[in-house]
Amino acid sequence: MSNKIRIFIILFVFTIGTLGFYFIEGTWTILEAFFMTIITITTIGYGEVKPLSTQGQIFAIIFIILGLSTAAILATELARQFIERNFKAIYGAGKMKKKIRKLQNHYIVCGFGDIGSSMSASLKEASIPFVIIENSIETSEFATMQNYLVVNGKATYDETLIDAGIKGARGIVICLGDDSLNMYVSLAARELNPDLLILVRGYKTEGEKRMIRAGANSVIYPLKLGGQQMAQLVISEYSKENKTNHLELTTSGIMGYSLKMYKHFKDEETTIESILNSTNATQALKIQRIGGMEINRPGIETAVMKGESILLLAHDELKEDLADDLDLTEKKPIGDEQLSSQKYKLYTWDDSYSLGIPVLDDEHKKLLRLLNNFLSSIHTKDEKSIIKDTFDSLLEYTHDHFINEEAFMTKHNYPDLKDHKKEHIKLTKEANQLNENRNYIFSDNIADFLISWLTNHIMGTDKKYAEYILARVPDAGQLEQ
Repeated sequence: MSNKIRIFIILFVFTIGTLGFYFIEGTWTILEAFFMTIITITTIGYGEVKPLSTQGQIFAIIFIILGLSTAAILATELARQFIERNFKAIYGAGKMKKKIRKLQNHYIVCGFGDIGSSMSASLKEASIPFVIIENSIETSEFATMQNYLVVNGKATYDETLIDAGIKGARGIVICLGDDSLNMYVSLAARELNPDLLILVRGYKTEGEKRMIRAGANSVIYPLKLGGQQMAQLVISEYSKENKTNHLELTTSGIMGYSLKMYKHFKDEETTIESILNSTNATQALKIQRIGGMEINRPGIETAVMKGESILLLAHDELKEDLADDLDLTEKKPIGDEQLSSQKYKLYTWDDSYSLGIPVLDDEHKKLLRLLNNFLSSIHTKDEKSIIKDTFDSLLEYTHDHFINEEAFMTKHNYPDLKDHKKEHIKLTKEANQLNENRNYIFSDNIADFLISWLTNHIMGTDKKYAEYILARVPDAGQLEQ
């Protein structure tokens, strides 16, 4: 029964009583009739306001039965709802505690404010088990209504952390409203679970070192990250409007870690474990299959096919350290068969690359120079500028070379021109994607793409059309000069 219905019944009973006494007795005022209604329903026993007539006595009897019955019904309904509500609360709280006790390797979110609620929604979507600690009763009830596991209490109390299962938890995210509170909870959490992953929301950057000493693994500043994200959107729009690539978008690493993208360009199948070893990444977060299907947190034995992409969590290593390890800072002249200390060999033009069509061979030689320039600069202090220069030249090369190549095939009625154009579109798309995300991908990955272009496209599909045309028009290449 709703509150509106209860109020309506009460008003209805009082109205019937007041009007009944007023009209039946005739000489009573409205106030006297209302007073008589009150003392009749409440059974106070003050006596009659005035002597009742026979009709008034009969009405009073009926009204007493009606009023007391109504009052009894309302009282019973209120009692039932009170008992039911409290029983549900007690039963629900017990059921929730039982669920929390069963959790292992879960996460704890301290505070259900803007950051906490947003994180909880993301964790729920990712099917990651977690428990919320919230001090406010109203906010706790709101979180419970969203089917979250909630512990109502102060996160600064050991008992509250224990109730949230901290001893069996994998990590804790502390996003309370003050640095000092966050630091205190970090200390308590580290003491209760030494192996816990502790992520702390920071407000003032000068307190970061103290947070780390207090046991935090990482201190994150949402306002700072939000500002950087907004700035990158502005930079991206500015670059598009001004048709320039001079403004580079960079990832914002947190505590030495950042997200990187790896795309497998090699023909041979590989595994997540092999990719992690080759890139020095710490974890694979997601793999996107060729058909578009995504797999979160793939295992290290997961197979990776050509054309599939993997989102990795990588540690930001100093380029200078890598250069020292590989001894590549002093580059040998381009054209050497191989750099003795380099991971990739350099490619020297020979007849195996030639199509027998001089004008197109000259353009392929340009791609070979771009590839060698890039390979000789990987993991050196010049790498960043070389990557940018490589893509600037590569995109220009892609546009001009593909137009010339397609015009040549059209002129000589090459039957597989349609499929060859599709491959050109695919290479152009991949080159543009790598260029847009060049700060998010590994330099070795770019090298794999360029080598694949050379070995698969030029040595494969380009050779195919050249052999077909020259077999029918032997001097076709010379006629193009």
